[in-house]
Amino acid sequence: MPSLLFRLAFCALLLCPCTVRAQAVAWLWDEALLPAWSAPEAAILQRHILLTGDTARTRPRMRQPSMPAATRVTPVLHVEVSTVNPPQNIEASRAMIVQALLDAAAVSTSGWVQLDMEAKPSQREFYRSLVKQLRAALPPHIKLSVTALAWWCRSPAWLDGLAADEVVPMFFRMGRDNAGMRAIVEQSPATLHASCRAGSAGFSPQEPFAPQVAARYHKTYWFDRHAWKRAGADLSPLSRSTP
Repeated sequence: MPSLLFRLAFCALLLCPCTVRAQAVAWLWDEALLPAWSAPEAAILQRHILLTGDTARTRPRMRQPSMPAATRVTPVLHVEVSTVNPPQNIEASRAMIVQALLDAAAVSTSGWVQLDMEAKPSQREFYRSLVKQLRAALPPHIKLSVTALAWWCRSPAWLDGLAADEVVPMFFRMGRDNAGMRAIVEQSPATLHASCRAGSAGFSPQEPFAPQVAARYHKTYWFDRHAWKRAGADLSPLSRSTP
């Protein structure tokens, strides 16, 4: 059963007559808990696919999180492309990915389904054609969201004309590009691709930006490396960043 804190937070969001703030959605990976501030909507890992060598391995989510019945669910399909043992024929995985995303979309209660796939430059054409195929295969009432590596926001070839309804650049865990990308996001966002400037974006409370950065976006997704199990996780990251 949802806790009293969940019910109070959800009711407060529904009844508040004040101006609606930018929407914040928690990403829930395996074993993650649902923070109270994300009770209205959550993006929940539905299935994981690993493409490696000559195999494609798949598994469903380990355990479903406890949440209020009214929580809108955006199912997430995570496709991991091995960098240690890259797939020998990534095209062979196309049918599996399409079917897995359609299965995920079938349980969506938010009207959205999300593809989380980190492709390499050599796989860009496959990725773009896959997104186009996914959008065509989905029913019209389901919108397609895709995550994007931060550096894609500086490479029009990835995002120009991408057939997704929403692009979510992930401004965390940016690796060797971290310092440079953080400076661009904070100080010169106009140089980012149009898809990365104001619509949606992904952040982490463990890698906080100045508040005005998240405020640029209509919708923000949040990934917590502690799976929202730490103290203070029920406090919205839009009001405070917690390491």
